[in-house]
Amino acid sequence: MNEPTAARAFVTGGAGFIGSTLVDRLITEGWSVTAYDSLDGSIYPREGRLRHLAQALRSSLFEFVQGDTRDSGDINQAMSHARPTVVFDLAARAGVRPSMSDPLAYIDVNVRGLQNTLLATATVGARLVFASSSSIYGNDPRRPFIEDQAQGRPASPYGATKIAGEALVHAHHEATGLPIGIARLFTVYGPRQRPDLAISSFANRMLDGEPIALFADGLGVRDYTYVDDVVEALVRMAAAPDASLTINVGSHRPIQTRTMVAELERALKVRAVNNLLPGQPGDVEATFADISRARERLGWEPLVPFSVGIDRFSDWLRAERS
Repeated sequence: MNEPTAARAFVTGGAGFIGSTLVDRLITEGWSVTAYDSLDGSIYPREGRLRHLAQALRSSLFEFVQGDTRDSGDINQAMSHARPTVVFDLAARAGVRPSMSDPLAYIDVNVRGLQNTLLATATVGARLVFASSSSIYGNDPRRPFIEDQAQGRPASPYGATKIAGEALVHAHHEATGLPIGIARLFTVYGPRQRPDLAISSFANRMLDGEPIALFADGLGVRDYTYVDDVVEALVRMAAAPDASLTINVGSHRPIQTRTMVAELERALKVRAVNNLLPGQPGDVEATFADISRARERLGWEPLVPFSVGIDRFSDWLRAERS
C-alpha cells in the first residue's frame, strides 16, 4: 500500500524491534518519519537500538529524536515540530513476568507516558495507531479470541496497563473526534527481536550450549506473528476508513512451545537442552487470535509461515552474533 509522499509519521518506540521495522517500511513508501525513543538500556544496550536505525539514518526522510514519553513537555515539543499525520504508538515497557515484580514502572510508562502521547497527538490533530497486546484477554478459555470478548481480566500488570491504554485511547477519540486504531499484537517475532523474548533468548542459549527453561513443561501455546506481517497491519490501520477500529493482529495458527523449540533446533542446527519447569505467575495457557475482523476491515492476512519466519530470524541472529 503506497501512501502519498506528504504523509508524515511519528513513531514512539521507534528504535525498538517492531518500531524500527515499521520505520524502515514507511520510509520505503515515501513517508517522512520521526522516530522517538528513550534508548532505554534496561533490556538491551543503547547501541543495539541505534543499530536498528542504521538504514533509516541514511535517509533524508528520517529524523531521530531521543526522548521519553513520560516527559510531557518533551514529547509535545517533538511532535509539534514533526507535525505528523499519523502517530504510531509503540513506546511501552513490555514483558509479562517482569511486570509482576515492578508493576509501578509499567504503569508509569504504559499509562502515564501514553497519556502524554495522546495529549501531544491531539495538539497536532493526527490519527493514532496504538499497539496493544493479546495480554488483555488474560486466561479466557474461549479461543480463538474475538475482539469483543475482552473482559478486563488480565493475568499480569502488563496486561492491565494495556487495558488501561485502550481505555485512554478510546477516551481520546471521544474527546477529540480524532481517528484511532488499536492493534492487539500476538507474540511478535523476527529479526531485531528483543533478547529477553522467548525465541531470541532460547536461540542464544542454544547456540551457547546452555539449557533453556520451558515453563509449564513447554506445553503452553502462543500465536506467533512475524514482524513484517505485523507492520503490514499497522500500515493498513493508518489508512483505514474507520474512525475507531480495534483488531487482533495474529497468525491464527497457534504453536506449542515445544514445537517452537524444535523449529529453532532445525534452523540453528543445534540441539536444545530443555529444563522443564512449572508455569509462572502471569503466564497464560494459550493465545489464539481470531483475525476475521482484520481480514474484513483491512484486507489483511498474515503471509509468513512460522518455519520461514524462524529461518529469517536465525539468519539474522547468526549475523548479529558474528
